[in-house]
Amino acid sequence: MGWKSFKKTGQVQADSKLASLGLLIVDDEKSIVTTLEESFRGLFRIYTATSGPDALELFKANDIHMVVSDQRMPHMTGIELFSHIKEINPTTIRILLTGYADINAVIRGVNEGLLWKYVTKPWNAEDLKALVREGARKYYKDAGLDVPSFRILGA
Repeated sequence: MGWKSFKKTGQVQADSKLASLGLLIVDDEKSIVTTLEESFRGLFRIYTATSGPDALELFKANDIHMVVSDQRMPHMTGIELFSHIKEINPTTIRILLTGYADINAVIRGVNEGLLWKYVTKPWNAEDLKALVREGARKYYKDAGLDVPSFRILGA
């Protein structure tokens, strides 16, 4: 599928390399999950959860390659979730959404290799989309696969 088709429809073909990647979005605020889901609809196979334990179950049951998670959630923080995910599949791209107050958790997560990148709240939607697309390309590269050349809005 070419750029013209994407520009017209806003989506990639179902057989595109990006569309074949699973993206798990985790936040205890349903409105944030919905907003993020809408941002990535048509680009990836989307899975959503509103808690760490639910996200972990989805991760175990599905082929998920990238996770975008909030840090502060009841029952399990984003860093704790990433620790479990890394044990299951260390190649998963893990991106943390966090407020500045959680900087110590971010530092710990980076130092322990639990996250690939973090984004502070509030985030810029286009910057986050570009970062997740960069994560998709990193996933392909790290897996020794051909990196998708598909470009989206200057990505």
